[in-house]
Amino acid sequence: MKRRGFTLVELLVVIAIIGVLVALLLPAVQAAREAARRMQCGNNIKQLLLGVQNYHDTFMSCPYGARSRGTNGWGPSWLFAITPFCEQKALYDRIIPLEATHQYNAATLRVPAHNAKIKYMLCPSSPLPETQAFTATTVLTAPSYGGIAGATADGTNLVETRLSSGGMGGSGMLVPNESLTFAACQDGTSNCIVVGEVSDWYYAPGQTPARQDAGLSRDMGWVAGTNTNVVCSGTSQALTNANVANLVTIAYRIGMNDRTGADTNWASGNINIRGTQTPLLSGHPAGCVTGFLDGHVQLLTAQIPVLTLKRLAVRDDGNVVGDF
Repeated sequence: MKRRGFTLVELLVVIAIIGVLVALLLPAVQAAREAARRMQCGNNIKQLLLGVQNYHDTFMSCPYGARSRGTNGWGPSWLFAITPFCEQKALYDRIIPLEATHQYNAATLRVPAHNAKIKYMLCPSSPLPETQAFTATTVLTAPSYGGIAGATADGTNLVETRLSSGGMGGSGMLVPNESLTFAACQDGTSNCIVVGEVSDWYYAPGQTPARQDAGLSRDMGWVAGTNTNVVCSGTSQALTNANVANLVTIAYRIGMNDRTGADTNWASGNINIRGTQTPLLSGHPAGCVTGFLDGHVQLLTAQIPVLTLKRLAVRDDGNVVGDF
């Protein structure tokens, strides 16, 4: 009896068909995974927004974007201020007793947060390291998100005087050394960005190494805010990159990166990478996820006009925000 079976040619054809199907399906699978990661990123920002709102309900004002302690003393960041409202009260209660004798950049104060990986501070699409090692006993979460302190002026299109000479804005809702109520947001809570992503590598061909971490927590960690008591209200005192952490002022378009060929002189004006005017960057291919004061989350693409982005960062400029 003659046995039937696959010929070599038939087997190769079947394998080729399977290969084509897999090649067609892989992009769809990857797109679905990225959509899930982006949704998780949005949920993280929602939790941060909920923390800001609950803080406001409790203390009748938003948290300080960054706060100092006395003269040249490092105070807490807005991220630390909202931890009790983001299911991290146990961590908050362990750190607070230490602030009487330690600044917020001190290793002793940061020990309770050692190896505490706080998931809602991390974008799942970010290629950046999830932690920062300060000492052997202080390895802290490196947050993917920054508070929006405001925007820089843009000629006659956006007149803004609430800037320190170092380029830190004071026109947003999370500003240095000042707590604001929702009433201060005269443009409407649905038109004011509070949180944005800074969660991708920055590429600077003229620097070594060319690839740099754009994270805003710098060398201070997520618990620290600022060490100067300057308030961004037309003051002459500069807030340099060494003076503030976990805040960003909108000056450039989303995704502004030397990798795109749009070079910017980052080395001047105290706005270099990891500084006060670092652009919003993310690991998402479509744009950056942002959070608004009313609690809604929205993906903003790199195509949004920079003037529109700046107006969204300012709480009370009175200008009409176009489509975005």
